[in-house]
Amino acid sequence: MKFDKKFFEAEEREGFLVPELMKRAWAAEIEILEVIGDICDRHGIAYFADWGTLLGAVRHQGFIPWDDDIDIAVKRPDYNRLIPILKKELPEGIVLTGMYAEEKRLQEAAFVAQMRVMADEKYWDFNSYMERFHCFPFYRIGIDIFPLDYVPKDPEISDLQKMIMQQILLLLAQKEEGFPEGGYEKQLGYVEELCNTSLVRDETLNNQLWKLYDSIMSLYTYQEADFITQYPFWIKSPRRLYKKEWYDSVVMLPFENMMVPAPEKYHEVLTLAYGDYQTPVRGGGTHDYPFYANQEDGLLRVFKERGITQSITEFCRNFAEEYQCDERGKEGLSKILE
Repeated sequence: MKFDKKFFEAEEREGFLVPELMKRAWAAEIEILEVIGDICDRHGIAYFADWGTLLGAVRHQGFIPWDDDIDIAVKRPDYNRLIPILKKELPEGIVLTGMYAEEKRLQEAAFVAQMRVMADEKYWDFNSYMERFHCFPFYRIGIDIFPLDYVPKDPEISDLQKMIMQQILLLLAQKEEGFPEGGYEKQLGYVEELCNTSLVRDETLNNQLWKLYDSIMSLYTYQEADFITQYPFWIKSPRRLYKKEWYDSVVMLPFENMMVPAPEKYHEVLTLAYGDYQTPVRGGGTHDYPFYANQEDGLLRVFKERGITQSITEFCRNFAEEYQCDERGKEGLSKILE
């Protein structure tokens, strides 16, 4: 996707300074979104801007200035259909991670309840990665795809669903060392009994648990529900129940230099989620900002070892202008984060 050079300049939005490096992260994420969107469009799969991405599209026509990621959501029937399609059709260098990935390293790259599509650091050399992703220097750029699941009308059944999911999460969060002696196996047996299933005690156990968790979320259909939700967040915040009809149709909204799909009833969705969503509130997200902060020191150490005196921002800006760095830069940076 083409971006005007001015897009990458540091900019104050809503009184918040968005640095140049964050602009490059935004552009890299938009590249991943465009790939996913093209695949969804080819197969008639509806997806929706979600969380801060939806709020940003409605309120800012782009990213919330203090946000650093893109989230989308897909209704469960299409979500299940999308999994094998992504495995088959994602271009080289962009991979599906999480429980439905084929390789163990990719399963472990996203220890979460949703799919994540990301750039595969095993595929890219540094220069190619920089050229493909607008001179953003940190690997593993990606986008989360959340399932929207239907909540059964009977509250006793939905409460049972949530209880089972919490029991599974207990195993995933604490792992064996977090339990007293024999406690992990006892909890595992309890989950097996609740779900009428058997789990293999081997290195795939965590992934089996994630898939079991996902199967519990996906038990019910449109006809059996009045509401739709993202179960992991509904468990924590009971108000996050959306009328299923709010997601029946799609509208397109401007987002930076592209258009993104949103639920037709985005006003209702955002009001339920945020209240007065038109009034900006700088709140903490679900992860540290910026997401690449823990990688900056490692890159700066390599700069120092190689005698590179530029800041990361300056290096990326110069690379963008020349689309090539000197041999010392290549030598020092092609191996970063391997």
